[in-house]
Amino acid sequence: MARKKYIGIIMGCIYKKLYKRLLSGILEQARLLGYSTMIFTLNEECYNEKVKSGEKNLFHAIGFSQLDGIVYAPYTFASGDFHRYIDRFLAENCTKPVVRIGIEEDKGIPVWYDDKSEMAEITLHLIYGHGCRNLLCLTGPAGNAVALSRAAGFTEAMQSAGLPVSEDAVIYGDFWIHTAQKLADEFADGTRPMPEAVVCANDNMAIALCDALTAHHIAVPDDILITGYDGFTEARLHVPAITTYHPSQEMLGRRAMCRLYEAMTGNSIAPCKTEKGIFMRRESCGCNSQNENISSQVYDEIMAEEDILDCSVSAAFYEAETLNALILRMFEMQYKFMHPSRFDTERLYLCLCDDWDSRMQTDGGNAYRTAGYSDTMYLVGSEGSKLTFPQEQMLPASLDKESITAAFFLPVHFQDQCFGYIALEVNDCIDDFNMDYIRFCREVNNALKFLYTQNELKRLLYREKLTQSRDDLTGLYLFANCKDMWTEMRDAAGANKEQIYLIAVLAGGLRQIENEASSVESDRYLAAFAEVLARCCNGKEKVFKVDQKSFVIIGSCLEPEKRMQDYLKQIMEAAWNKSVAEEKKYMVYAKAETKVLPDGAAASADAVESEIRQMLEKINESTQNQVSEYLHYSELLALRREIFLHPETDWNGDLCCKQLNISKSYFHKIYTRVFGVTFMQDVQKSRLNRAKKLLLTTALLLPDIAEQCGYDYYNFMRAFKKEEGMTPTQYRKTK
Repeated sequence: MARKKYIGIIMGCIYKKLYKRLLSGILEQARLLGYSTMIFTLNEECYNEKVKSGEKNLFHAIGFSQLDGIVYAPYTFASGDFHRYIDRFLAENCTKPVVRIGIEEDKGIPVWYDDKSEMAEITLHLIYGHGCRNLLCLTGPAGNAVALSRAAGFTEAMQSAGLPVSEDAVIYGDFWIHTAQKLADEFADGTRPMPEAVVCANDNMAIALCDALTAHHIAVPDDILITGYDGFTEARLHVPAITTYHPSQEMLGRRAMCRLYEAMTGNSIAPCKTEKGIFMRRESCGCNSQNENISSQVYDEIMAEEDILDCSVSAAFYEAETLNALILRMFEMQYKFMHPSRFDTERLYLCLCDDWDSRMQTDGGNAYRTAGYSDTMYLVGSEGSKLTFPQEQMLPASLDKESITAAFFLPVHFQDQCFGYIALEVNDCIDDFNMDYIRFCREVNNALKFLYTQNELKRLLYREKLTQSRDDLTGLYLFANCKDMWTEMRDAAGANKEQIYLIAVLAGGLRQIENEASSVESDRYLAAFAEVLARCCNGKEKVFKVDQKSFVIIGSCLEPEKRMQDYLKQIMEAAWNKSVAEEKKYMVYAKAETKVLPDGAAASADAVESEIRQMLEKINESTQNQVSEYLHYSELLALRREIFLHPETDWNGDLCCKQLNISKSYFHKIYTRVFGVTFMQDVQKSRLNRAKKLLLTTALLLPDIAEQCGYDYYNFMRAFKKEEGMTPTQYRKTK
């Protein structure tokens, strides 16, 4: 199937009828040319910098690789800060053709309507229709191309009527209220002679001028005539209603799309329809506007007030305690903006960053996402879709319809905190993109922030609970909290059909450390031993501190006996390696009991606690009479360190017995009891450890390695293969 063709449209304030007509013209022409559209617009424009940041972030969602071109209407944004930002963004990121609806020659491909001749038509109406001879023109900034074009229309009309145009007949302003208010002040205080009529270059200035003159008790139209331009709804609602020119926005949109098509394909095409704008003669110039439908206007105002007072959307959203619940509420409340007849044809998509509900590590600490979107987005759709997709697609390709569609994109954020974006996909009718939809999306923003805050609070409370449930010295869970966690561990084991096992551990050697050093030193060694216990655990095991020197590990797996043996071996080796590596004077070793719970899935927390305490009592009983070896603990520890530091030495029991001044049998007995391994096992282990290191870090020949490890060549080969299951040469190649 051929790739679906898309163009992007960047506009502001689409909910306004004027700009919706412009969009309708673009979409009408695009459909005839076979293009679907993606429209990028805003929730709100305000002066709050954080809100502006959140709104601007939407443009980072534009995947230019998916688009064939862009139609951009900067004048539809209320704030110049926004269209200046978009200008820079497009210049830096977009390599596709951009048609810019405006007449600024240096930016994009300009398209505009014939406002020069239309301003001339308004001026001639005042001259010939109302007999005015003394007229002024209030236009926009002096360097603005639109302001100059509209002023030129006024000047040409005056000249064509044979009327003089003085230098101060054209007043350059701001396209906003301030210059209009200043002009009214000048008329009122006599600084500037008041003309018969003022031709304003837009409706905003005309409305502001009327209001300012009224405040000075200058009546419009009795004392002076005022006209505007643009055909805004506000001009119709104003008292007096403003005479204005309503240019054909639809025609402007069609021309923009035709111009973009030419830039994309090289082929010229005429708009599918042509029509002129409408000259709206109203009361501000002395004409009668009673033919306009005022009753429908009042009805619209009443309905708008009712919608503003409707809080059912926010109430429904704030009840949701999870993301799934919020999404369900969203789709249930679609009727607030979408006509029921279009439920089956229009689709609403919420696209969230994969980290929308998490905090990120930054140089300044924890923070939320403020710029850009995650590479992978999570989408939920009103038609039931739930999937992840690459953000560069904007919407998943798998959801594409074969028909021509238009998708409206709005940012989803709270101030500068970025959550994602929301898309409304429609077919032919764009009526459902309205103020109700804008309010709906704003409520989604607020509800996501509320949910984010709730989740963050839950996380903080959970962390606080964990802090209270952990031992200050070791950081391990306190055994008192084992009951609270037992159900979770038991259920997880049952779900995986695994057996639960217990490993009770007593930390040996602490009494000697305390006697020879201090309780502070004893605590330091205990914390290090607890770290070893925790590091040797896997993801399904938890370590609890039972008392000052006792611990228990609770875990689950399919082969518990093997896992328990492996774990005990790991902690013995890890504790010793830590002692040797850090050249510790003392060492803490483990005394352990293990048990598999035959019916762990049915065991209660109380029964497990009782079982653990019995295991620890058994360990204590077995060590009560083992006092004599503690008398030689320091000497044994020093001896063991020497064995591992100097494996090449010819170690034998007779030599060691003489060093400790004890019998050979007693030496072997207490060595095994203290360290959990025999004397000869340690000698063998130290030699093989050295051999493996030399094999991996040097190019020494095997006989030389054997000699440095205290072996003759034959015994080295035999011992190494027995331990590792391969020859030294194979080990060196494999590793």
